This record gives sequence, structure tokens and C-alpha cells, in this order.
Amino acid sequence: MSRTILIKNNFLQNIRKAIRQNTSFSKGDKVAVKAHLGEYGNLTHIRPQILNAIVEELKEMGTKPFIFDTPTLYSGSRDTPEKYLETARRNGFSKETMGCPIIISDEGVKLKGKKYLDEVEVAKAIYDADGMIVASHFKGHSGAGVGGCIKNLGMGATTKKMKEIQHTESQPIIVGECTGCGTCVTVCKENAITLKNGKVSFDYDKCFGCGACIENCPNDVLKPKKAKMRTLLSEVTGVVLDKFNPKKLLFINVLFDITQRCDCVPIGGVNPNPIVCPNIGIIVSKDIVAADKASLDLVRKSVGKKIFQELHHVNPEVQLDSAVEFGLGSKEYELQILD
Repeated sequence: MSRTILIKNNFLQNIRKAIRQNTSFSKGDKVAVKAHLGEYGNLTHIRPQILNAIVEELKEMGTKPFIFDTPTLYSGSRDTPEKYLETARRNGFSKETMGCPIIISDEGVKLKGKKYLDEVEVAKAIYDADGMIVASHFKGHSGAGVGGCIKNLGMGATTKKMKEIQHTESQPIIVGECTGCGTCVTVCKENAITLKNGKVSFDYDKCFGCGACIENCPNDVLKPKKAKMRTLLSEVTGVVLDKFNPKKLLFINVLFDITQRCDCVPIGGVNPNPIVCPNIGIIVSKDIVAADKASLDLVRKSVGKKIFQELHHVNPEVQLDSAVEFGLGSKEYELQILD
């Protein structure tokens, strides 16, 4: 059973305390702070003050921290390192405000996969680090069910090429006799599925592999090309974490402004991203599975057990169960309140 902390007050002071008490960084260690710095127009991503508190504590411990993320696969304000750095600055994240370098890079290192993937391209900056703190804004996610620390690493710690592979290898294929019931058409938010002559047809250019069609097919005639996206995210995360000494890893989920979808979505406009849960606090754990499981349990306790499953038509537990399968941690945890 993994000890997991819920910070409910004095957030900046207590997050520093939790880092001191739960890590064993050495003086001079290069420590990556892996974070999603928000698409421009998004107002609910992790707050600069929280990352700054993490960085200040790491510097006081004698380490050399840097904030890191990778460019996005989709077109937007973060699809190149240059555009991302400018977006980060506009969102409040810069070397001056954070007190450390901000590195955005698509350079990767090729590593062996664990089960479904032959090869995984991990971000070189993370691979070269001595330790890592994964700081995530916990929220819903169309493909993962929820976006916490596993999603932050599974997609965010990889190159564009690896992101594309995860999306394409989780796309659906037909493995049985389709009855043309249309359930998959109903649950597909990308309008990537149509019925032709009573059978489903996929537009793979629109499909990003969320798996909603697979999970909701009443006749079980759909399966992913290799594995569900939530499973691939956990596999990639396992490859990333294998490189590190567990004593030099810490996982943080910020449960403020808990939105329906990812921080890649601007607030308002044609793609609304409403807040679906009141603020809860900050989760800290040395166990990535326990961190995400505790966060999910707290949200469910607040607004209902099936909240994200009803919003995205996929079960977020698949991500956690896959992470346990790959040896990333445990879903069993002991929650300690830190006021």
C-alpha cells in the first residue's frame, strides 16, 4: 500500500515540505520538472506559482532543476519548440518567473518497448536527467479518460513520432460481424465513423484512437490495432520511469480547476472545456499509480463515480490497471492529509 499525501491548505509551503520529505536528490542532480504549460487561451492549466515553489525547493536542495515539455503533434500554439516557449511565456512560465531553464524539445532517445510497442522514443532531456518531478493538472481527457501523471509522461515525455504511433496503433479495426447498430457512430466525438451499407466505416484521418467505439460496441466486434491508448500510455510511462532511481522520482497532481478535457483546449469558443468538479487540493506520492488513483477517487467522491466515463465514454481505470500490469505501482494507497 502506497503512502499518498493530500495537501488541503498552505499549498506552496506544504508542497515544498512534501518534496523534502519524499525525495532523495543529491546535490548537483539535474532534475526535470515535467509539466504541461497550457495551450494559449487555456486558463486552467497548472499555475505558475506551484511550479515555482517546486523549483525553489529543488534549488534549495542543491539540485539543478529545469521545467520540461515536448511540442504537440496537433497544430496549435505549442507544435514547435519556438512557438511553445512563446506560449509558455504568455502563460506565465519563463526563466525569469520560474527561476530555472524551460526546455521544450522534440529530440528523442530510442528505447525498447515492454509489450505492445517494439520501440519507444523518449524525450532525451528527460532521459539525461538524474531525477524527475512530474507535476500535473488533473482533469478529464478524451482518449485517456483522465489526464494525470501517467498521461503527462505517456504522451508528454515522447517525441512527435511516438505520439503519432500511440494515436494510430490504438485506432479501431473490425474483427467480427458488424450489425450496423450505430452505437460507435453515436459515441465518436470526432465524427470519424459512418455507416455505409449497414456496416461501419472509419475515417482514420479524423480518428485519434480514443477507443470509445471499441469500449461501447455492444457486439464486441471492434478492437484496437495494437492496444487501447490508455494501455499504450502506461507502457510508455513504464519505459520512461525504468531509467530512474525510484528515490529520485515524485508525482504531483493538482486538483484545482478540474475540467472536462485536457489543457490543450482553450476556454470557451467552439470547444468548451467546463469545470466539472470543485477544487480538492494537491496529491503527492512516490507511486505514480497511487497518485492518479487517489486523484480519481477524490473526484468521484465529490461528483459521482462515473463522471469521466460518462463524459468521454471510456473507462479511466484501464489506464491504471495497465500501469499496474507494467509494474508502475499500486492502486492501493493510504491517504495522509496535510493541512
